[in-house]
Amino acid sequence: MTNNYANIKKLKRISPIWLIPIVAAVIGLWMVFTTIHNQGPLITLQMDNAEGLEPGKTAIKARNVEMGKVETVRLSTDLKHVIATARMSVDAEPLLRTDTQFWVVKPRVGKSGISGLNTLLSGSYLELQPGKSDESKTEFTVLDTPPVTSPNAPGLRIEINSELDSSLSIGDPVLYRGFTVGRVEQAAFQPDTREMRYQLFIQAPYDALVTTNSRFWINSGVQLQAATDGIKFKTGTLETILSGGVSFSVPPGWDLGEPVKNHQKFNLYADEESSTIRRYSANVDYILLFDDSIRGLNPGAPVEYRGIQIGRVLSVPFSLPNLDILTARIRQIPVLIRIEPGRIRPDMDKDKLQDWETEFTTAIKQGLRASLRSGNLLTGSLYVDLNFYPEAPKVSGLGTLDKYKTLPTMSGGLARIEQQIVQLLNKLNQLDVEGTLTKAQTMLTETQAAMANVRKVSASMDKIADQASTQALPAELKSTLADIQKTLQGLSATSPAYNELNRSIQSLNRVLREVQPVARTLNEKPNALLFQPAQASDPEPRKAKE
Repeated sequence: MTNNYANIKKLKRISPIWLIPIVAAVIGLWMVFTTIHNQGPLITLQMDNAEGLEPGKTAIKARNVEMGKVETVRLSTDLKHVIATARMSVDAEPLLRTDTQFWVVKPRVGKSGISGLNTLLSGSYLELQPGKSDESKTEFTVLDTPPVTSPNAPGLRIEINSELDSSLSIGDPVLYRGFTVGRVEQAAFQPDTREMRYQLFIQAPYDALVTTNSRFWINSGVQLQAATDGIKFKTGTLETILSGGVSFSVPPGWDLGEPVKNHQKFNLYADEESSTIRRYSANVDYILLFDDSIRGLNPGAPVEYRGIQIGRVLSVPFSLPNLDILTARIRQIPVLIRIEPGRIRPDMDKDKLQDWETEFTTAIKQGLRASLRSGNLLTGSLYVDLNFYPEAPKVSGLGTLDKYKTLPTMSGGLARIEQQIVQLLNKLNQLDVEGTLTKAQTMLTETQAAMANVRKVSASMDKIADQASTQALPAELKSTLADIQKTLQGLSATSPAYNELNRSIQSLNRVLREVQPVARTLNEKPNALLFQPAQASDPEPRKAKE
């Protein structure tokens, strides 16, 4: 018979000891989750060298708050850079943008002063400057130097180009009328254009001072200039004296211009004076051929007409492919100048250059010539002067040399004085100096003989003056004068002799009046004394008219 009872087995209970590993596993998983959840991003930093970095110790800070730490430091595969990895905190993730910047904070000595002295004890660290871009980033290049200004600082960034030597450095001040309004942020040489390019930051609200008519020039701090009107000495602030910098302003008399946008380009000038020179689109180049020495004439020297600058010198001397100054034209040195007619006529443009050249040719026919003049006796600098010289040899107009037109020249300044001195010396050399000296010697001999005779006469006069009779002459002359005075006193109005003389003169006057009729008769009839004059007949009355 079949057994229908079920087999009942007693279940085994889980031992409580297994709760411990389960709880540990859960705790471990929670810790891993918490660690991963609270762990910030891992970033990669590229730099030129690892000076001051220590894996596991070098901190990354933002405004002195630790935001991460460098974990590893290694060389790149091409051995040209250093690659460092750093673990950032969770709070640092919003700060890692495409415009975020990193640099090493360590002791530095620069134009702006000494910085990073607190790292002498604590060690170097990486400074993080947060960005505001919308895109995140985990790979960055560490800057060699701290940024001058924050990329998000309110203000204006502009670019200036310069053909001058590198005279500005990162961090140099940007000044407006002596007041610091910004800094030089970047400085780089452009090989393609062979120019220096600088990026300037003008902080708000001073960015409104930069307009389209603004001009930028190098501020040397101490400026000593020997000009034609005297010596000019100008100094800036202590900062500009030590570090230089760049200044800008709108030249006097110009319009303020329009506001500019970011990364507007400007030119950098050597000084304030050159920055005020306007740039003219209409210009004409000429060649001057000088017989004089051009020592002291430099590129950039002014070309003036009666004290008014109308152009400048471009090249001294000017080289031409078909002109050898040592053989073909040994006495003439070519100089290239540029005349800007707009300096004289504000309405001058390229369309009116033909009329200008016609008038210029007429002026040359009337005696317009170019000459070298001394601009400063202290420096010996020269400039080109245009003026009228009616006595100059006549020319038909502009000449030509290669593809350029030439202006007639003449000697000027010291060269003309030198020529006049040479002409004077030539005339002196042509004089008969020997004959003149012979005549002069003869005249001197005769003069000496005449002087000897004069001395003899003088000696004779001295002898006569020493004689007793000559010395008695004054006493005799005095006695004679006394007698004359007595005689004159006897003829005074109160003396008898004077009265007698007066009566005699009156008698003489009566006699003369009586003699006058006799003299008149003798004058009319000389024979009246010999013959008796005829008796005159009595007058008869006239008949009455019938």
